[in-house]
Amino acid sequence: MTAARTSRAVVQVARETFEVHEFERPKIGPDDGLLRLELCGICGSDIEQYDGRFDDMGWTVGPTIPGHEPLGFIEEIGERAAERWGVQPGDRVAIEPLIPCGHCEACRSGERTRCNGWGRNYSYGLLGTDIEPQLLGGYAEYMYLHPNTVMHRVSPSLPTDIAVLFNLIGAGVRWAVAAPDLKPGDSILVLGAGQRGLACVIAARAAGASTVIVTDLARASNKLDFAQELGADEVIVADEENVVERVMQITGGRGVDVVVDVTPVATQPLIDGLNVVRRGGIVIVAGVKGGPRIELDPDQLMWNSVTMRGVFTVDSASYREAIRLLEEGKGPYGRMHTASYGLSRAEEAIHHLAGRVDGPPAINVAIAPTL
Repeated sequence: MTAARTSRAVVQVARETFEVHEFERPKIGPDDGLLRLELCGICGSDIEQYDGRFDDMGWTVGPTIPGHEPLGFIEEIGERAAERWGVQPGDRVAIEPLIPCGHCEACRSGERTRCNGWGRNYSYGLLGTDIEPQLLGGYAEYMYLHPNTVMHRVSPSLPTDIAVLFNLIGAGVRWAVAAPDLKPGDSILVLGAGQRGLACVIAARAAGASTVIVTDLARASNKLDFAQELGADEVIVADEENVVERVMQITGGRGVDVVVDVTPVATQPLIDGLNVVRRGGIVIVAGVKGGPRIELDPDQLMWNSVTMRGVFTVDSASYREAIRLLEEGKGPYGRMHTASYGLSRAEEAIHHLAGRVDGPPAINVAIAPTL
């Protein structure tokens, strides 16, 4: 019997509306490939996309297959692609979301995360189904691998619920360590104890941070507790305590060397961060706000010699370090994955991660096409 040449996939057809559609699997040439999805992690930005904010920002246009954290196995691969990527059918790989153009100034300088050669954010999970060959998102049974895809091999022995964390741990490595150049002995404030905030705790601890402080709201108390298990020295309940006063108390009035804001939508955490970073410190902005603005005092930045840097997505070096940390297996990583949902339950998965269901807040949720 001939194997099915189709793939089911979740399509966002409108704001807050998913449908499962069936697509033809593309024919693979010498330079591309096909991924059989094992899991696709759900990011906080997937919630923003589901709610329609990405449409408002122009990041998505028309029906789209979401999912930019794909983990899976090489199903088919072209001869030149196999040589270029160093993989063969059956190999387990983690896929970077951005598809670099390869020829713009950013790509030529090795800064692929700043690629603008396509004239838009060219990423798995954001490209509409009007773009051939359509299977360009991770909420699917199969996903097309563009010739410019960047991938990383993952040990087949790594448990699935841990391997799927590659993207969020990569974010922690880049946002908390690489981008701010965190040094052993530095102090860090992580604003937000979601999955990427917790990943920042893991990465900062692994890099030798002396003091790790984490904030979140009272409803996320389970995440704050887990942050302490992962190595946070202090946690602050932001809607019950004065964040600025507590951080300055903890640091003896000095402030922290590094602030990382991973909170979505909210702007008060960023304002708090600017008020507690030490002179000469750095504030990393990594949470998607979706439109809200803040009032910024330029004199505060100037007098205190504060660096404020936006960081978008994860670079390849941080992915490699994340996979190394996961394969090393020294942390309670398995407890970070809360649940997996099949394609037909993708909306439930979004609501679970967003905290729109009863029960304790989720940390990591994924789509599993075989469920």
